[in-house]
Amino acid sequence: MDKQKQIQISSVELKHFRCFQHLKLDLQAPYILLEGANGTGKTSILEALYYACYLRSFRTYSPRELVAFDTNGFFVKVGVQSTDAVRHDIQIGFSKNKRLVKVDQKPVASYKELMSYYRIISLTEDDLALVQGSPQFRRLFIDQMLLLLDPAYGKFLKEYRQIVDQRNAFLHRPSNNQEMYKVLTQQLWSHSRHIEMKRTELTAQLAEKVGFLRERFIKKELEITLQYRAKQQLGVDFEQFYDGIGAIQEQEFRYKRSLIGAHLDDINVKLSDRQSRLYASRGQQKLIVLLLKVAQLQILSQMGCPTIFLLDDFMADFDEKHAQELILALKSLDSQLIFTSPVQGGFLSQSLKGCAGQTIKLTH
Repeated sequence: MDKQKQIQISSVELKHFRCFQHLKLDLQAPYILLEGANGTGKTSILEALYYACYLRSFRTYSPRELVAFDTNGFFVKVGVQSTDAVRHDIQIGFSKNKRLVKVDQKPVASYKELMSYYRIISLTEDDLALVQGSPQFRRLFIDQMLLLLDPAYGKFLKEYRQIVDQRNAFLHRPSNNQEMYKVLTQQLWSHSRHIEMKRTELTAQLAEKVGFLRERFIKKELEITLQYRAKQQLGVDFEQFYDGIGAIQEQEFRYKRSLIGAHLDDINVKLSDRQSRLYASRGQQKLIVLLLKVAQLQILSQMGCPTIFLLDDFMADFDEKHAQELILALKSLDSQLIFTSPVQGGFLSQSLKGCAGQTIKLTH
C-alpha cells in the first residue's frame, strides 16, 4: 500500500464547550504542547478533537455533559490539512439534544464518514485499565482498533452482540429446546471464530511492534508479551466442538447466560512472564500502555490510515531519561502529536523546541 499522506489538525474552534465560552487555536506544527495548570481546559481541547472524529467523548457518553454551564449547546470546528495542502473543515453543532455534523458545509450522517478524513488515538490516565482493568477493556481496545482498520467490522460486532442477546434470552426461557440451542450455539461459534481470528492476528502484530519498540528505544531486560486467550477453545469443526460442551450446556441453562463466545475472551499482558496487572509497577504499567498505543499507531500508518495522537498528561510519571527515550519513539511516528502538560517549561517543552514544535500556554 502506498505511504499515507500525513494529516495534521491545523485549527480548532470551540464555543460553549466545557469550560470554554469561545476559544480559537491555530495548530501549525507536527508537535503541539498545551501547557497550563489544572482547570485551564487542556483535556477539554483534546476531548473536542476526539469528539470531532468519533462523535463521542473519551470522558462521557452524554454530549449534554460537554455543554458549558448555563448554555443550551456547543459548537466545535476542526480544520484538517494533509501534506498536499488539501484542507477540510469539520463542524459539529449540538443543541436541544440534536446534533448537526458537516464537512466542508456538507451534512454528514455518521462518524464512519469522518474516519475517511483522519483518525485519532488518545492516551489518558484511564487507559491504564488496559493493564489494570478487567478483560472487557482489553477486548474493547482490540475491537476499536479493528474498527479503525476496517469500519465494516463494526457491523459484524453488532451482529455478534445480537446473537449473544438472542441466545441469552433463549436460556432464560423455561423450555429446554435442544434443536434451537444447537442452532443458536452454531451461530455464536461461527461469529466467535471470526472475531477470535481477527483479534489473535492483531494481537500478534501488536506484540511484534511492542517488542521492537522496547528493543530500539527502551533497551530494558524486562520483556513485554501479549497473547490472545480464548475462554473456550473453539476448534475448526462445529460438530466436534458441540459434542464436547455437555458440562457447559448444563451450566448455561442453570445460570441462564452464555458461557462460551468471544465476549468472554482476554489478552494476557505479561512483563517478564508475570502478569503485569499484579506485578508491574505503575511506571511499568504506563510504559506498557504507551508502547501499545505507539504500536497501534504504527500498524494504522502501515495500513494507510491517517492518525493523530493525543497524549493527555501521560509523561509526568516517567523520569527525564526514560521520558526522552519515549519521546524519540513518539517522534518516529508519522503522526501529529498533541501533548498536554501542567508543567511549564519542563523537559517536554525543551524536547519539542528543536523539532518544529509549538507550545500553547493556557490560563484560567
